[in-house]
Amino acid sequence: MYEQDRQKGVGWRRVLQYIQLRKVSILCALTFFILAFFLAQVVLFEASVPFFLPILALVSIRFPRFLLWTLGGAFLGSITLGFGQVVIHAIQAIFFPLHGKKIFRKIPISLFVFLDVICIQIIWQLISYGGEIPGFVWMAIAYEGILSLFMTIFLFQLFPPLPELIHKQWTMERLGAGLLVGALVLTGMSSFIFGYVSIPLMLVQLVIAFSAAVGGVQLATVVAVLSGTILSISKLSFSGMIAVYAVTGFLAGLHKPFGRLWQAFSMLGATFFFILYDSTLPLDSVYIGSLVAASLVFFVIPSSWIKYSKEQLFPDTSKLLLRRQKWMTEKVNHQLQEFHHFVDFITRFISERFEPKVSVEKEQHVPFSICQSCYQFDRCWGERSNGIPSLIEQWQSQPSKSRTIIEKNIQYKCLKPVQIVKELTEREAKGQLNNQLQHGKKMLAFKLRDMGNHMSNIISELEENITLYTSHEEEVKQKFAQCSIPFFQVDVLEVAVGKMEVVCCLPIESKVKMVGERLILPILYDLWKEPFEITSMKEMHHPYEHIQMTCKSSVRFHVSHDVYTSSIRNTIYSGDAYAVFPLHPGLMAVILSDGMGNNVEAHRESRRVMQFMRECLNKKMDPETTMHTLHYMMSLQDDTDSYATVDLALIDMQKGELWSWKAGSMSTYLIRGNDMRKIESQHVPFGFLPTFSIEARKIDIKDGDSILMLSDGVFSSDVSIEKQELYYREILQNPSMNAERFVKLLEEKYSLPGDDRTVIFMKVSHIIPNWSIFSPRQTAKNEEKMVQ
Repeated sequence: MYEQDRQKGVGWRRVLQYIQLRKVSILCALTFFILAFFLAQVVLFEASVPFFLPILALVSIRFPRFLLWTLGGAFLGSITLGFGQVVIHAIQAIFFPLHGKKIFRKIPISLFVFLDVICIQIIWQLISYGGEIPGFVWMAIAYEGILSLFMTIFLFQLFPPLPELIHKQWTMERLGAGLLVGALVLTGMSSFIFGYVSIPLMLVQLVIAFSAAVGGVQLATVVAVLSGTILSISKLSFSGMIAVYAVTGFLAGLHKPFGRLWQAFSMLGATFFFILYDSTLPLDSVYIGSLVAASLVFFVIPSSWIKYSKEQLFPDTSKLLLRRQKWMTEKVNHQLQEFHHFVDFITRFISERFEPKVSVEKEQHVPFSICQSCYQFDRCWGERSNGIPSLIEQWQSQPSKSRTIIEKNIQYKCLKPVQIVKELTEREAKGQLNNQLQHGKKMLAFKLRDMGNHMSNIISELEENITLYTSHEEEVKQKFAQCSIPFFQVDVLEVAVGKMEVVCCLPIESKVKMVGERLILPILYDLWKEPFEITSMKEMHHPYEHIQMTCKSSVRFHVSHDVYTSSIRNTIYSGDAYAVFPLHPGLMAVILSDGMGNNVEAHRESRRVMQFMRECLNKKMDPETTMHTLHYMMSLQDDTDSYATVDLALIDMQKGELWSWKAGSMSTYLIRGNDMRKIESQHVPFGFLPTFSIEARKIDIKDGDSILMLSDGVFSSDVSIEKQELYYREILQNPSMNAERFVKLLEEKYSLPGDDRTVIFMKVSHIIPNWSIFSPRQTAKNEEKMVQ
């Protein structure tokens, strides 16, 4: 018995597994069987039966596997209409394969179905009426042919090939074809009545209610009107039922937001209204019973079915775009991260080799190979040396123009002076090449570092702005909601650094100024780490009353500058070059370059340096990388004595910061009240030495500060720099001081050298917005100075 039960269990499992594997085929076979059964017995205008051949044509061409199921259902449906109708359908089915022949293959399938139906009906009717067909029969034949033609089009629209049938998205055309076919199928089910419930009427009401839950008023009304029209035409009477179905669908869709119960009551309400309005309509107990049964079935339909149908008919394209963006973001992030790891590896690999393994200092005191083979080696390099090592050291430390005397001294003390000088030259060239190689590696490391930082910024922007799918407006709205700030709308018009612009629409009843200054501006600063200010507030009355507040990036400081420049010979060219320009509204760049000498070449050199720096900064290159790149380019010149100083200052007028990079330039002075701060240069000019390094200095700036940048032509060589700097601090206390007056006072006080002179004098002032409800008090300013 146990074995028998076990075998039975195995049998049921096999059956279930078979059904699970073949469920698509089974569903398709049942669908075409039922569809063919009811379409084959649909009678329109009480004479035409036009839908047998269209369903047969569809299955024969697109679903031949289910042809036997379709033929079985179709002929079973035809039997209910009589033997004559079975014969007509059989003859139509026999002649349909002619469409596959070469002669008829080019004829559209819908037109061939039309010809097949018309020809078979004409032959049949000629035989039935003895060659004289009545007029109303001709009319019925024409109706049947036209209806079969359109039914073929609708069926092929409704049932695409099998892969597309399962996965293809529903369109409005396909939905319309499905509604039409479904309504015609219901006309073939008119005899299915059980007590007070009519199956076709119940299904019609259920479809209307389901359409209202899925698509609202529009879809429910279209479905109801179409169903009512087809059901009324099929009976050739009660055209008033079209209005009944239309109002039923309209009310059901109208009450969609209130839930299924209100939809059911609205459909019943429409029925009772027409019962009172027109007693001739067939709104009997069967209609009401079918409506109640449809409402009960509608209540038990899972919400997931409604949700799935809504996604199929009204897909949310934004979700599809977001999924596509997510996929693209993940792919791009993966590639960028791999490249970023490669850049980090190369940067570390090169950074470990910045310094040469063997220093020049150690090689300076190593005897030459030519000396080791000389019999006077001990005399030159021994304990009692004749001074050859010191002469070699002097030769290495002096420029090429000053080495002639040293080479003559070497001739007096050395037996092979030509070889010694040649080896010294080779060693110097080797050292320079080695330094250039190390600096080239360093430049490559800096370039890769900047590229890696750029890739990191791209990755972070992609992850924050795309992967999270949070727009700037949504971020601001979330912050406003957290702080309980009432608002109507938020628009972010510009997101560029220093140019950000946000427009907030606030209720007219709120205290906009107070809310804007104390709540909204800190929120915007917290989001983008950039200070904001309220630039305008307008009271708007269209389309509703509200206050429109515009917040833009705040430039808290204003820097006014005055420049004085002069050449030694009062010519149009000068060895000094300068540039003052904004990188964006909140960041200003100041460049001062002094070329070697005061001739035209020095003028060109300094102008070239300044132009290169300006171009790199405008292209958003890192200032440190820009300085190293420029030095590397200048150190590769043929003229080894050519060099230029560079003084670069970036003034952040939003945060109040001064960043300074110096290469051989004079100090920058910041005067604040009685105090003076100095930023000194600890690095050589560009192209002066093969090796080069640079560091940035940062100083905070405040209201009333004065910034002074100048070239070496302003300093006197007769007085110590400390005394001159004390005089700077004294004369810069004058509020009316400018660059030209500053240079005139120095000329009167000291004997300045004959050189090109350039002075850039800048004054920092704090911008107070006109809209602000707060105003700084004098006591607050004094307190700030006391704290400093």
